[in-house]
Amino acid sequence: MIRIEQLNKTYRVDGREVSALTDVNLEIGKGEVFGIIGRSGAGKSTLLRSLNLLERPTSGRVLIDGEDITRFDSRRLHALRQRIGMIFQHFNLLNAKTVAGNIDWPLKCTGSLDAAQRAERVAELLALVGLTEHANKYPTQLSGGQKQRVGIARALANRPQLLLCDEATSALDPETTQSILRLLLDINRQFGLTIVLITHEMQVIRTLCDRVAVIDGGRIVESGKVVDVFLHPRHAVTRGMVAQSDPLTAAMLDPGHAFAKDKLRGTLVRLTYLGDVTYQPILSHLAAATPARFTILQGEVSSIKDLPFGQLLLEFEGSEDDISKVFAELDRFEIHHEVLQ
Repeated sequence: MIRIEQLNKTYRVDGREVSALTDVNLEIGKGEVFGIIGRSGAGKSTLLRSLNLLERPTSGRVLIDGEDITRFDSRRLHALRQRIGMIFQHFNLLNAKTVAGNIDWPLKCTGSLDAAQRAERVAELLALVGLTEHANKYPTQLSGGQKQRVGIARALANRPQLLLCDEATSALDPETTQSILRLLLDINRQFGLTIVLITHEMQVIRTLCDRVAVIDGGRIVESGKVVDVFLHPRHAVTRGMVAQSDPLTAAMLDPGHAFAKDKLRGTLVRLTYLGDVTYQPILSHLAAATPARFTILQGEVSSIKDLPFGQLLLEFEGSEDDISKVFAELDRFEIHHEVLQ
C-alpha cells in the first residue's frame, strides 16, 4: 500500500542544514500493522508525518496505492488526508466540544453526510470504542485512556484506509496502554485497516506489529518481521532497545553479563523456537534421545503478537559426537540453535 523511496528531509536551523531523514526506503503492505521505533530525536515523527505530507520531504517519493503524493496539488492532498486517520500522543481533543462533538467534527468538516447520518456514525463509533455512556461528557471529565479512545474514534470517523499513530500510548499507564493496543488490534482485524505507528517502546511493537523498522539518526538501520528483529537483533541500537524492554532477552543476547564464562565447563547454546513447538517437552526429548547432559541457565516462554515463542540458554556437556546428536535433534524439530561458547 505504501512505498517510500529515497526519502530525505533537511531543516535549516541557525543558518545551517540539519538532516532529519536520510535515504529512507520502506514498503508497507495493505492491512498490516507496521511499527517504526527509535529513540527520541531519531526521526520517527518526521517520517510518520511524511505519510500525509504534514512534513513535506526535501527529496524522494511517497507512494500510496501507487500514486506519488508528493506531487499532489492542494485539492488532491485535502482528499488524501480524509482517507488517512491520525491518533496523537496528547489526544488533541477540542475541550469545548463533548465526546460526541469531537467525533462528529471531522464528519462535519467533510460535509459528506447529513446530520442524521452523522449522528448514526458517531453512535457506531462510540460503541466501537466503548464510550457510548460518555457521549455527552467533555474531555476534562475523562481519563487518559478514555481520551485516547475518543481520539481513535475521531480518527476512524471518515472510514480511512490508513491509520497513523504518533506515540499513541506513551502518555498512558501500562494497564491502559494494553487496553488501547488491544483496541487497535481489534480495529485492524475487523476492518483490515493499515496501521503505521511510531513508538520508543519495544513492548508496543512486540504486542501489536507485524513488521518493524528501527530508525536511528534519520536512517533505517534494521527492518523485518517483529519476531526476527526482536529475537535476533543485528544492529546495536536494536539490541539496546530490546535490552531495555526485556532484561531476560537481553541476557540471552549477551550471556556474558549473566554468567561467569570461566565457570562453564561445556558448550553454551541458545535455543529459539516458535509456534506450537513452544509447548512441546523438548528438553525431556533431548535427555532421552541423546547422551549429552545439560544445565538450564536461563529461559523464557512468551509471545510476540499472537505467536508463542521460547528461548533457552543451556550448557551442554558431552563429547563432540554427543553435541552433534543434540543439534541433529534440534534440527529435526526446526529449533534454531546458536553456539555462544
